[in-house]
This record gives sequence, C-alpha cells and structure tokens, in this order.
Amino acid sequence: MGGAMKKRDRAVAAAMVLVATVFMVGPGHDLGVTAWGSDLERPWERREIRKRQMQDKVGGLPENILKRQSVEEVVPPSIDAAVAVALSAAEEAARALIDTAVHKGRRLTVPDDFKTIQGAMDAAEPGDIVLVKPGTYYELIVMKEGVKLASDSAGGGDELVTVEGARLRLPRRALRTIIDGSKGSSSHHGMIDFSGGLGRNTIVDGFTIQNFPKQDHHVPGHAHALNVRGASPVILNCYVRKNGSTGIGSHVVYHDQDKRMPRRDFRWANVKHRSEAVIYHNIVSENLGVGIGCNHFSAPHVLGNEVLLNSDAELGHDPSPGMGVKHGAAPMIVGNIVHDNPGGGILGKVGQHQGAYPIDRPTHPTVLNNVVHRNGNVRPAISSGGGGSTEKPVRLVGNFVYDAGAVGMALSDGAVAILEDNLVSGSQGAGIAIDGATAIRLNGNKVTKADAPGFVIRGDAKVLEMVGNAADSNRGPRFMLRGGTIAGFDG
Repeated sequence: MGGAMKKRDRAVAAAMVLVATVFMVGPGHDLGVTAWGSDLERPWERREIRKRQMQDKVGGLPENILKRQSVEEVVPPSIDAAVAVALSAAEEAARALIDTAVHKGRRLTVPDDFKTIQGAMDAAEPGDIVLVKPGTYYELIVMKEGVKLASDSAGGGDELVTVEGARLRLPRRALRTIIDGSKGSSSHHGMIDFSGGLGRNTIVDGFTIQNFPKQDHHVPGHAHALNVRGASPVILNCYVRKNGSTGIGSHVVYHDQDKRMPRRDFRWANVKHRSEAVIYHNIVSENLGVGIGCNHFSAPHVLGNEVLLNSDAELGHDPSPGMGVKHGAAPMIVGNIVHDNPGGGILGKVGQHQGAYPIDRPTHPTVLNNVVHRNGNVRPAISSGGGGSTEKPVRLVGNFVYDAGAVGMALSDGAVAILEDNLVSGSQGAGIAIDGATAIRLNGNKVTKADAPGFVIRGDAKVLEMVGNAADSNRGPRFMLRGGTIAGFDG
C-alpha cells in the first residue's frame, strides 16, 4: 500500500510540473482542476488545492484580486431547469406590457364576413378584432392602429401543443391558421407590415407565418417577414418559419426616410417614429437570416421566444446569429431560448457606417435570464463587439450558456458592459473573455467545463470591479490576465 501511495504522489507531482510548463511556454490546452472548499482533512484535497494555486499563479491574476473570487464548486442546473427560470422571467416582464382587455369592438371574421384578411383589416377600426378561422391565406398584410389580428380559438384552439424540434408549446390555433407568402414576390413589404406610429394596441396573436420570398437581408432596405418599421405592436404566440429573410425585424423611422442612403441623417434627433414592440412567446425557426433582429435605435421587448435553426450561409457570408442587435438598438432581451443557430446566439455590435450623419448613440442591449446553447463555432454564444458606454452600458445578467462551440460570453472592440451572475458550461473556448473592452462589473459569474481557461482578460481590456466569480473543471487556470488591467490591483 505504501509503495502505491508513493507512486501516486510522484504521478501527481509530475502532472503539476506539466501544468506549469504548459503555461510558461505559451498558450495551449492544459489540465483542468476542480475548486474545492477549505476542508483539509484528506491529503487528496490538499493536493487539489495546491494544483489550483499553481494554476492561479501562472494565470497572472493578482493575489488580492484572486482573494475576492469564489472557490465554490460550479454545478450548473439542467437546461430544463434553466428554461423554467427563463420563461418565468419573460412572463413576469410581459405581464405589464400586454393589455388583453383593450379590444371590445366588433369582430370581423375571415372568411365568413370578409374573404381576405386584408379586406377585414381595411374595414376595421381601433378596438376591433379581425378573427381568422383555420386555413391557409396567401396574403401580405398591412396592420392598422388599434386592431387585433387573431386566429380563432374555437374547437380547442387555445390548447398548447408541441412544435417539432422546439421546447416552447404554442396554441393549436397558431399551427392551423397559416399566412403564406409563397405566391408573392420579393419587395420592401413584409408578410405582415407594421407602419410608423402603430402602438401597443395593435396586436398579432397566433399564426404560422411562412414562405416569405427570398431576399438578401444584408442589403439596406430589405424587408423582414414581420416588418416592424417605427411601430410598437405586440406580436405573440406565432410560429415564424422558413422565410426568405429575417424572421422578425424592427427599426425606427426617420424624418428623411425617403432620401437616398448616402444623404440620410441617422442621428437620434432625426427619429420620427420609435420602435418598441413587445415580441412574446413566439417560435422563430429556419429563416434566411437573423431570427430576431433589432436595428436602428429600436428598443423592443423580446421576451420568452424560442429562436432556432436560423441561417443565411447560402448567401455567401458567415451565418448570422439567432438574435442580432446593432445601429444603436437598445432591446430588452429576457427569458428567450436560443439554440442551434450556426452563426452564434445573441450578438450585439456597432453596425456599419451609414448616411451623411451616422448613428450617435451606442448599441446597448439588456440581455437577462436567457438560455443559449449549441449555436455553432463561428461566434460566441452571447457577445458584444463594440457598443455600450459608461452611461448606457450593455447589460449581460443572469444568462445560462451551455455547449458553446466557441467562447461562451465575450466583450471585444471597445464594448462597455456589465456582466453579472451568468453561468457558462461546456464552451470550446474560454468561458468568459474580455478582449479590448471594458467590464464595469464582472461579478458573480460561474464557468465550468470550458476547454480553455475559465475567464480571460487580455489586450487593452479594463475590468473596473471583479468580485465573486467562480471557475472549475476547465482546461487551464481559473483566471488568465494577459495585458488587461483590473481596478484594485495593489501590486
């Protein structure tokens, strides 16, 4: 027994030397380590702590900063448990934004009273309901202020049913009432258009929206399947699938909207109609572009949707992410499930320069309590490339990231953000990376099973506060500092 113990001790010592050697010669994969508690009664626990201490040393984080972090074991919840948290947060956020009792006017029934949905919409007045019976309708629809467009709930239509490949369930009426664009042609109109000035009393509830004609959503002026232009409607319980552009897209309308692009004024002061839609409990799948896109100062509430399998790789670009935010947009993204989009999960960025007077406010989404998993290896699961400011930071809080094919969560290109209470499990790159960006607060995050160091701070990165982060079972140090700065370093 004693000989076996000595042999094992020699093997452990050799492994420790190997770990130190890997980090001294340069980047690469190295041995993982689990963070343990302070119970030193058993020898193997002491050895594990020494291994962690060695990795911490080569990681480069100052000792006084290390002491502010957590050594707890990171045990991620199941995806099902995380989804339950996400959907609860979305439901709570939606409750104050959707008025279900406002429409008390006439019911205009399609096809009983009107042969087409648009015919009924044209005849409707604020407070009316355009009620659509089951069937397939080959139309492009323009909404009107204060009108609710809803599928008929008769015959068990409100029963929630499973959608193949999705976790969310939708009302049965949404799957049997279909608006189909396959007989149309590409134009600047979407499958459903919400024009400038429409408000929250304009509602679309419970449809399958599919087969919008193909177009290149990278070209300015393209349409989305649900086209929210300077409007703030409510869109809920819809299945938005297999469209030839972005599934749901929003942006403001400017005073000089009709000018040619090079002469346009894209500054905040030139906004004519804001865009603050409520996009709640929809499934957005297999669209040729971003699943949900937030552009040009739009600030929608994106709540409790499932976004999956959206890709535009056939257009010759890297595939777009499940959700995209750019050009000064400031959406509230809460409790969504974003998965299996090959271009990444939720991406925020500055956006290309446009017009004579460009965007003059930073892109600054608030991303709370989302579940993001298996979104390819092109981009991080959740990221901000630029965007944010000290006054209007990007906020990434309470998200769950699983099985990222690249970095789990990332800030880069001068982004300014708050990252708190996020969990990252199983990323192929670092769990959380701050690269040439500023983290105002990097607190309470947890990383486990990353195929790289847990946290990486590098380039010209700045971390202004770093407390209570935990990392274990990763390949490499818990924390790696390579060229950035952390406030509070007293050495």
